[in-house]
Amino acid sequence: MTPADVTVRRWWRDLHEHRQVEGRCPVCGTPRRCWPWAEAYAGLLTHDLLGAPPISAPGYA
Repeated sequence: MTPADVTVRRWWRDLHEHRQVEGRCPVCGTPRRCWPWAEAYAGLLTHDLLGAPPISAPGYA
């Protein structure tokens, strides 16, 4: 079973938006990794989708 394309795009968006800047999440403000980042990473890792982001992913155009 594979996740829907919309879910995969959301995971890539969350991974991009919630990546650390100076040790903090710029969206949540939490130190280190936040839950949205961790959930997106886990979803992509579980389905072996952590290669290059899709061309349509935000921030990668």
